[in-house]
Amino acid sequence: MTKIKSVDWGNFTPINESIAYRLIYRSWGWDKVGKNHFGFTMPDPILGLYLDPAGTEGVVQKFLKGENGTPKKEIRHIQYRFNKKWDDQDKAKEVRDQWMEDYQHGLTIARSVQIDESELWELCRFAEFGRESDLGREYGPLNGMYRGLIQDAFDAGVNLQLVQKVKTKWVKGESTTDMEPLGFKQAGNIVQVSLEHRYDPEPKTITDRFKCVVVNCRQNTDVWGQEFTNLTFPELGQLVYPESSEGDWQ
Repeated sequence: MTKIKSVDWGNFTPINESIAYRLIYRSWGWDKVGKNHFGFTMPDPILGLYLDPAGTEGVVQKFLKGENGTPKKEIRHIQYRFNKKWDDQDKAKEVRDQWMEDYQHGLTIARSVQIDESELWELCRFAEFGRESDLGREYGPLNGMYRGLIQDAFDAGVNLQLVQKVKTKWVKGESTTDMEPLGFKQAGNIVQVSLEHRYDPEPKTITDRFKCVVVNCRQNTDVWGQEFTNLTFPELGQLVYPESSEGDWQ
């Protein structure tokens, strides 16, 4: 009878056969096209860490109250104050460090986390340099720290939405009709899904005006480039993982 040789696997551990039903994704688009609204369809408790002074005002309230058939949700936030026009680098470091502390705590208690990533990137960049820097070699430590923030959400098993503002994309010195997300440029390489939010004023019903394009998706390339109307987070989760059910995302 053949003996099975014992193997010393060292630091290697078995891979979990079950899938963690959580999404790390980014949402970009012009202002008022439904980015935050989409994020509030994530399962609660939802924690928001915001530098945008009024990004959720008038949007979050219906989720708090459970209006118009929307499930009532537990949503809490922290609003940080920083403006590089009059705040200095020391202030930036203070706000950044407090943000980091709150974020790490939030990962231990939240089901979902929403951050205005474009503003956070500017804060971290100002705290690091106190100025703009175009030298790629200077960004190594900052990029590493920032990638760690996203990896921490993966490890914690929470849903993480990176809300990004946009600017007009220029090609060879000329503006185009395309948009370009602002914030951490490497985020697209790390997240599982990238979403582009749009608003179409033509439909008579307001809920039919909010469009969402799945720009790319690591787990399911079949949904690349598809546009959806009034998409919700549970619907996105089932698109990414077709074997999952709505209950897995609530």
